[in-house]
Amino acid sequence: MADEGKSERIRLVKKDTDDSGLEAIFQTTSESHPDTDRAGRFSSKLGLIISCVGCAVGTGNLWRFPRILANNSGEKGCLQFLLVWFLFLFMWSMQFIIMEYAIGRFTRRAAPMAWHDLLGVKSTWLGGWISIVNFLTCCYYGVIVGWSIHYLYYCIFHPLPTNFEESSQIWKAFAEESSWPVLLHFLATAASTLVMWKGVSSIEPAMKVMIPGLLILVITAFIWALTQQNAGTALAYIFTPDWQLLGTPRLWIDALSQNAWDTGAACGIFLVYGASMTQSMGPVKTGLLIPFLNNTVSLMSGTMVFCTVFSTWTKVSPGGDKDDLMKLLKTNGPANTGLTFVWMPILFSTMTGGRVMASLYFLMVVVAGFSSYVTMINSTTQVLVDWGVRRDVASVVMGILVFLLGVPSAVNVNFLAIQDFIWGAGLILSGLVFIYLFWRYGSLNFRLNLLNEAGDGSDWKLPKAWEWLVKYVLPVEGLALLVWWVVSTVRSEKIPWYQLGEGSLMTAFLGVRYMYYRLNQ
Repeated sequence: MADEGKSERIRLVKKDTDDSGLEAIFQTTSESHPDTDRAGRFSSKLGLIISCVGCAVGTGNLWRFPRILANNSGEKGCLQFLLVWFLFLFMWSMQFIIMEYAIGRFTRRAAPMAWHDLLGVKSTWLGGWISIVNFLTCCYYGVIVGWSIHYLYYCIFHPLPTNFEESSQIWKAFAEESSWPVLLHFLATAASTLVMWKGVSSIEPAMKVMIPGLLILVITAFIWALTQQNAGTALAYIFTPDWQLLGTPRLWIDALSQNAWDTGAACGIFLVYGASMTQSMGPVKTGLLIPFLNNTVSLMSGTMVFCTVFSTWTKVSPGGDKDDLMKLLKTNGPANTGLTFVWMPILFSTMTGGRVMASLYFLMVVVAGFSSYVTMINSTTQVLVDWGVRRDVASVVMGILVFLLGVPSAVNVNFLAIQDFIWGAGLILSGLVFIYLFWRYGSLNFRLNLLNEAGDGSDWKLPKAWEWLVKYVLPVEGLALLVWWVVSTVRSEKIPWYQLGEGSLMTAFLGVRYMYYRLNQ
């Protein structure tokens, strides 16, 4: 364990293992960090679960997953990607979310000061890496929330597009040829800035209404998509493997980064949520339930889009070339960024009352995206609060920075695609930072002090095997994939590693190098 004797929290846990001792730990933590405590506490376990679902379920499920699934589909199907993606749910995302909840509940800090408290001052910059990855993801995430706002407005006041050409032109005119994304990015960021400083108490009531509504609409659209012409063929394609693609490192990197992106694993969000947990709210139970529900929504969203694409393709090109279908799936703006926005309005246009349903759907997407956006910005705002900055000042400063650094992504969709590629992969490095803490703090101490012997005893206990999973299996996964991807990219003739662009090694290296430079200033 790092810095033996330096942490009051560590000494208290070793000495007091009964409930009264644990209560003393939490009282000591809260008194030590009153600014952190201003974020508030969840009123109930249901409030925690719904709010965390609202944080996890958002554009990662409804926008990012369908396009990443399409980008990694082969001539035969997509099952190879789904299997790897599902594997990483258990062998990556769930484990880090459990760790985040535990660290947050124990330290009541955002990532930099949590690393400071648990490992010492020299490790603070590692927590800073996690917060900056989250911060730079925020900078383009607000643009995507703005896209959702535009489509909410469009569905309310305009007829829905009924074919690919019409819908793709609407997308292109808005996202690639207008200035509206900048304004909407500003509005989304300004609204988030106004509410983030209030903490979970301002988010929980709205989430209790909006998130169940979002899930109901997603399930409704999912069932309707299954009734579309050629939906059976779409399902067959989704669940048919193209095994040769398992040999491509980009599929594995995309599967891991997508699972981390749409669950929020290892980006520090749930660490801050954990700081608002009471002792009765278990990190293990919550950390297993939330990502499972999240990935279920992702799979339904991908199925909706694919069924709509297959149905449309059948209507306009009966007996057409399958290459045209692959093109429809993969060419919806730069890096396929417009896939969901192009195809979901087409799906709703086939329903009775489709405009109402589409408007409600994008309303819920806005709410889900906005709740995630608020939480992401609040996670980085909490860093400044931990350093003694007033929460209202920190919120304004962070909101201004997020908006300004997000403008390039709002102006140029290609830039957004590059940012999404870099910081999606950056989440893998963030996971390795969590593993480093696990090693330095001590795997046994972490499992006992922060999980099994913390709380009120109602949470599930983790066995010794969990330590081995986090300590040995997860780092091998992350490092092996990164090395495999680097070697494959250098050898690739299709994408020269030294050129800038979406998916290139040089692009990723420059992004990571800039982060390291800023952290060491």
